[in-house]
Amino acid sequence: MKKRRAGATETFGISLDPETKQFLREEADRKYQGNVSALITELAKEAKRQAAFERAWKWYGGPEPTPEESAAIRAEWAEGWTLASKAKKSRRKKAA
Repeated sequence: MKKRRAGATETFGISLDPETKQFLREEADRKYQGNVSALITELAKEAKRQAAFERAWKWYGGPEPTPEESAAIRAEWAEGWTLASKAKKSRRKKAA
């Protein structure tokens, strides 16, 4: 059996209800070729982004955004990333 790289990952136990466990397995199958650890890592990254957003929002001084406001902000960010990606591709074609 292949040994893991020292310090690369840690294993720990969690308790889940069967429905949640099944959902995580299905999502991992759909997005990460069955790698539940990769799905959990992505969920943790999203939680970190959300926590950073909440800290920034509190620093800004306003009330926390509603779920609808958060969704609108995320949609705006996604649109910006899409436009930036298209612009980058366009610059590549012009340079070639």
